Parts: sequence; structure tokens; C-alpha cells
Amino acid sequence: MAQVSLHGISKRYGAVRAIDELTLEVHDREFFVLLGPTGAGKSTTLRCIAGLEQPEQGQIDIAGERINEWSAAQRDVALVFQQYSLYPNYTVRENLAFPLKSKLRSFTPQQIEERVAKAASTVRITHLLDRRTDRLSGGEMQRVSIGRAIVREPRVFLMDEPLSNLDAKLRELLRAELKGLQQRLGTTLIFVTHDQVEAMTMGDRIGVINKGRLVQVGTPYQIYNTPKNTFVAAFVGTPAINLLDLRIDLAAGIASDEALSFALDPATVNTLSALKLPADGRVRVGVRPENVRLVDRGGMPGTVYGAEHHGAEIVAIIQAGAHMLRATIPADSKVGVNEPVQFAFAQDKLHYFDPQTGDSLRL
Repeated sequence: MAQVSLHGISKRYGAVRAIDELTLEVHDREFFVLLGPTGAGKSTTLRCIAGLEQPEQGQIDIAGERINEWSAAQRDVALVFQQYSLYPNYTVRENLAFPLKSKLRSFTPQQIEERVAKAASTVRITHLLDRRTDRLSGGEMQRVSIGRAIVREPRVFLMDEPLSNLDAKLRELLRAELKGLQQRLGTTLIFVTHDQVEAMTMGDRIGVINKGRLVQVGTPYQIYNTPKNTFVAAFVGTPAINLLDLRIDLAAGIASDEALSFALDPATVNTLSALKLPADGRVRVGVRPENVRLVDRGGMPGTVYGAEHHGAEIVAIIQAGAHMLRATIPADSKVGVNEPVQFAFAQDKLHYFDPQTGDSLRL
């Protein structure tokens, strides 16, 4: 068992609170992603788990045992960094074998060779074993880094943005391989990233972190479809969600501001009636771009400000008053810049937030 639990962890650097009473539970054999912007506290959290940083308060458990006082070596975790951290004058074989030659371990030369061969096969670098690492590509070096973590057969893998230095195609390839590798090894893996595509495609669950605090934990589906607040809604999703400050008039069945106005469906009225709306009816409404639809008639008026062609789809930028709305539309749509259009929202997909706190009104 390799369940990882954090209980009220805090860590400061001078006046800066990097982690603020963070509580989290990562399940055994789970691919867990810590997602957040630069400076959110993701890497500090990972370093505290690894034993490279000591939290000022709180408790860290692995497999039900408190490990706060354990050294990094005693914790039996493997950390893969953004930088490759390889010995450039060593061969791949020598780099893979290096962690097994520690004084804390007692492997025979044959055992070391067997583990190196197994790790190399797992990350598909057997053909590179006798090549020096300073002659490898970025993708090959990162595979060696991951292989060097695998060779120890640790209880927990910790990965700190390991794909961020790679080009887009290679990142896509290694995303799939890392996910498959974790499933084959059946180990617990905690993966840190600021890239929401990595988080959504790889994680069994995602923990969104901001300013040292854990904002929301859930499956990729939950994070995307039921964001806890406007930060999560805006941070997760490409293209980004549209956020509109509207006034809801349930009696008239209308949502509007100076530039937009649309009639609420009966089902939407029922949904909003069950929520605790602000007294003035002001609500921040979130609309994902895929839920903004161009219509022939009966919609809200706007003008096409721009169009980004993404191959299988077009992301149209629609100007409506002071609003710039993103809409994901089919690639064969005939839209031109400065052309007038009409659009509508898929009302069953709308998100509602308190405009003051940013918190979801549904949760």
C-alpha cells in the first residue's frame, strides 16, 4: 500500500506562505495530478513529500505511517524533475545503475544488471544503454530520468513538471506512455503541472491548487463540469470559459446586462429558483465555448471579431457590446471577420457563481 496523506501542511519562505494548511489524500495506485499556476505551491508540496523540504506544521503519512522525521532516502520515493539531473559523462546504463549502488542498498552486480535491463525495457531505451547521456535528445534524456526512478521500484513516484521542456508532439507521446507505465507498474504517482491538458488527460483525480491552498479535488470530469469557483472554471478548459456578469430576473424569466439579453428556459428558471441567488439578482454566469452556438434566428446579436482555425474546429471570437465571447464551432462553418452573427447558449450547461466571492452557487 502506498497511500499518501497530507494533514494541515504549511510551509513558509520568509514572509511568503508557499503552502497554507493543505490537506490531501492520494489513494494507493492512483495517478494524482497537482494542477495550478506558477508559484501556487505545487513543487513545494512535492518536495515536502519527498523529504527535501520540512513543513513547519502538519503531518505527512505514507501507507499510514508518519514520515515527517524520516530522511528522503528512508521514505522510499522517487522524484523526477523538470531538469533531467543526469550525469553527462556516464552512459545510460551507468545512470540507471547509479541509484542502486547507494550504501543504503545491497544489490549484487547481477541484480543491478537485471533491474537496469527491466527499467530500460519499460521506458524503451534498451538500444541506448551504452550511449552517453550528453548525446541524447531531450525526450531520450527524460526517458532515462524516468527509468532511473523506476529502477529503484519505489513506493511512490513524484514527478515535477517532467514534460515541460519537451516539444508539443513529444509531450503528447510521453503523456500517453507515462499513464500506461503507471498502470502497468501499479504504483502511486503524484504529478505536478501547470498544463491543464496534461492534468485532464493523465490524472485519475486532479487537485487544483492556488496560492498554497487546495481549491478543489475531483476527477477530470468533475473539475471541468462542476468547478467549485471561478478560478477553477477559468484555469481549466481550452479555450477558456466565458464569464459574464448578468442580472437574473426570475419573475420575467430573463438574464441580461447592457449588451446581452436572453429568455431563460423553464428548466433553467427551475434550476435558478433552487439556488440562493444574491438579493440584487447579480450572478456571474460561466459559458464554455462549446456551449455558445451560432443560430440563424432568435439569438443575441454579435459580430465576428476573429477566428482561430484549429483544424477540426474553429474558435470564433464574437464581440457583443464590451464582451468578447469565445465559441467553438465546426471547421466547415462559414464565418468571416466583421460579419454579423446571432448566437445562443446551451442553458443546461451554464455555470453560476457569486460575483463577490467567485464561489459556485450550485455547491
